[in-house]
Amino acid sequence: MKEMIMKNKGNLIGSSLVILLPIPIEGLLQREFVFYPLFFLAAHWLCILITLHDRKNRDQDRKAMGLIFWILPIISLLFCSVFHFVRTGVESFSLITTLMYFAFGLMFVVFGNYLPKIRQNSTMGIKVKWALENEENWNATHRFSGKCWFICGILCMVCSLFSDYYGSVLVFMVLVLIAALLPCFYSYLYYKKMKREGRTREIAPLSPAKKVVTVVLTLAIIVFVVWSLFTGDMEIVYRQDSFTVETANWEDLTIRYEDIDEIRLQEEDPSRDVSGTRTNGFGNLKMSLGSFENELYGAYTRYTYASCDAVVALTVNGKTVILNGENKADTREIYETLQEKIKNIRENY
Repeated sequence: MKEMIMKNKGNLIGSSLVILLPIPIEGLLQREFVFYPLFFLAAHWLCILITLHDRKNRDQDRKAMGLIFWILPIISLLFCSVFHFVRTGVESFSLITTLMYFAFGLMFVVFGNYLPKIRQNSTMGIKVKWALENEENWNATHRFSGKCWFICGILCMVCSLFSDYYGSVLVFMVLVLIAALLPCFYSYLYYKKMKREGRTREIAPLSPAKKVVTVVLTLAIIVFVVWSLFTGDMEIVYRQDSFTVETANWEDLTIRYEDIDEIRLQEEDPSRDVSGTRTNGFGNLKMSLGSFENELYGAYTRYTYASCDAVVALTVNGKTVILNGENKADTREIYETLQEKIKNIRENY
């Protein structure tokens, strides 16, 4: 491995410097920002060492090896760029999503071109057992994967042109799943074909221990996905001169009663029928929190549950804030409580 490190020291040094590049630019302003490049650097070196440790990679295609050295630096720059836009208050959702979709699409296109050149090994490429056990299957799988990734990459870049946020997210996620799963399915079908033709041996099933590990990992992923999509909570805490929407999923929102110009209870949220985007915040199938933008309100703030159609619309210093509870009764209670608090503040003045 030492020989491989010395042979690729130029790529190692160059790629590491690229990962660290955002630190002197942004790190002086945001100390917590330094963590992210350092995290990517550690992950980068771990991937490199694992790859170089595989003896089969000593004769690996040079351009294919180059991908391993530059994939995380590119992802790091992309992540840090988005982080910078968010932290500096850029609220142009189209700018951030265009950057993300186009960059990921370009990566898929580049990887799609080089996947067929990757020789059989245990650390790079589509590492399913049918391909690892048979070189012909490996080559066929990676030729197919190259075409699949190239097409998915082009379509990911097309996603950057979508104006509908939810539509673009859905299409992007489907494309990523296709790029991840379709090559594995193709490899299995190719194995079955070779088996019928008597050109490969029966691959032994997973051992009980590996089956347990596979099931545990699969369940862990499912639990994480369900937790990410369907959980979240918030609570409104009323104080003498202000109230705070407290949530563990995003930043708390505090508003002074005296800053509220207008308050309205709407049984149906009119913005549901208007195309809009989240510019900075948190969102899943249960909640929407943070900064949003649409044709009705312009740039506005939303802390709402998806389960309730009713909302409390506030005008705060000329800006719109949308709130609600988990149901219409809770939303009406929020409205009445805020009305009472605002009335008391105005009477005292």
